[in-house]
Amino acid sequence: MTTRFTIAVLVCFSCCSLAGCGGDAGQEPPRLTDDVDWAVRIVFAGEHYCSGFVLSEHWLLTAGHCVEEALPDERVEVSQQVFGDRRVLYDGNAELILHPDYVSSAVLTHRWNDVALVGLREGVVDADERARLAGLGCSCVDEDDGQAQGNLYAVGYGHEPDPDTGLCSDVLGSKKRYDGFVFRQVLGPLVDDPRAVELYGREDALCGGDSGAPLMFDRDGIPHAFAVFSGNALMRPIFYGSLIGPKISWLDEATGLTDMPLHCVDFGGDSWACFE
Repeated sequence: MTTRFTIAVLVCFSCCSLAGCGGDAGQEPPRLTDDVDWAVRIVFAGEHYCSGFVLSEHWLLTAGHCVEEALPDERVEVSQQVFGDRRVLYDGNAELILHPDYVSSAVLTHRWNDVALVGLREGVVDADERARLAGLGCSCVDEDDGQAQGNLYAVGYGHEPDPDTGLCSDVLGSKKRYDGFVFRQVLGPLVDDPRAVELYGREDALCGGDSGAPLMFDRDGIPHAFAVFSGNALMRPIFYGSLIGPKISWLDEATGLTDMPLHCVDFGGDSWACFE
């Protein structure tokens, strides 16, 4: 067994800036929510639970390690559970596409490209909205302290915390929102090629099932996904996500080889949406 070590270069957020993309808005307990209609739960192979989000009627984006654990079984169930009310949106076979640079055995680098596409082969997801994606166009960093301004948050379907211990349980959770993340740094092999984020600011860990959730900020009142939640450090309140901006062209390229190609469009201000 070979262990691969990679030196990660820490780069300032201004090298990969995101307009409006958050900072410390004050930590609050996770709260149940019906916000973000395009955030969904995905069950892979009948047993691996992750979060994800809707790009189009046939395509979802989630964490790469969720898909890797499911393969070669390609059956998925897509659902929403809001305030305890569960609704199945899709149950059938899917096309699962890992990012070509995802490497699960790498010590750190798998987080740079921990993303995967889920293509629904036997139907569509009936969601009222689809994700807006944030590219890498403008700066939101305070020049005095280097912190991004505003609020970074995640919406996912992690397991419910045990009411007695506060630790994660095995009970599947309803959709929850986690506010108050703080951006600190980007991990990447080159300063002009950042691909992942580190977030701080929450002492409680997101529970199992939140992998693949969108990490977001609001721009002009519209939620924008800027990264895919990957995981958190063991026993430390550090959370990792894989940036979406450098991968927008990959969304087009990967789906272009299927009979359900995506075309992602910049609406201006580096605000993207994908269409079939």
